[in-house]
Amino acid sequence: MNRLWHHLFGRGIVRTVDNFGKLGDPPSHPDLLDHIAHEFAREGWSLKTLIHKLVTSRTYRMASNERAASVDPENIFLSHMPIRRLEGEAIRDAILTISGRLNPILGGPSVPIHLTKFTSGRGRPNSGPLDGEGRRSIYLAIRRNFLSPMMLVFDTPIPFNPVGRRNRSNVPAQPLTLMNDPFVSSQAARWAQRILAIGKLNLEERINLMYRDAFAREARSEEISQGLAFMKAQAAEYALERDDWEHSEQVWRDYAHVLINTKEFIFLQ
Repeated sequence: MNRLWHHLFGRGIVRTVDNFGKLGDPPSHPDLLDHIAHEFAREGWSLKTLIHKLVTSRTYRMASNERAASVDPENIFLSHMPIRRLEGEAIRDAILTISGRLNPILGGPSVPIHLTKFTSGRGRPNSGPLDGEGRRSIYLAIRRNFLSPMMLVFDTPIPFNPVGRRNRSNVPAQPLTLMNDPFVSSQAARWAQRILAIGKLNLEERINLMYRDAFAREARSEEISQGLAFMKAQAAEYALERDDWEHSEQVWRDYAHVLINTKEFIFLQ
């Protein structure tokens, strides 16, 4: 239950999620931890039921707050929801979702990991599809000697030992991966194709739809203006006239790629 709280709220009720012993930290809210464990048992040991109860609570639905963060920087008193970066698996699944490629089927065999020509080593397996057949990240096969570079960049643990709390890094390799990884660029192209296939939408409506897809909110007027300015600049680079670039997959792909590379796409407030 402490690890579940840690994954949902970013900090365990016992901060040392792998150590409940004397060398670990005491719980910040021992009665709360006991209550959650009791509810888990009372509801038939159902993780789904408990997760639903926690994520619909007022505490979980609080926003990030600079004033509260300055008073309670470690959020011990649950005064706000800290800004959290999505895990690598969730980032990959989010990209598949907005592109329309995500395969929602549950269960089934795992999908071999995609290997590039730079991936070498003893016992190299056959490479899987670039997009993992659209399957969610939990269905990607894991081989300890051939791990996904994208997942490693976003702190997916090396599967040698159990890890209760992942590292949280913020390094240049992460934005560089979102800029250059062939999986990301291919899904940006699919996203652009999906948006262009929707008829009877003007430019502003298409941009607004992409904001709803990526950020679950409407685009602000200045963001629409920035998007139009960016696409006009890209059209000039490609020597496209207005009638051409409005429906150019190349221009919309570039814009989709830009949205994937924004901080708001991979961070939760």
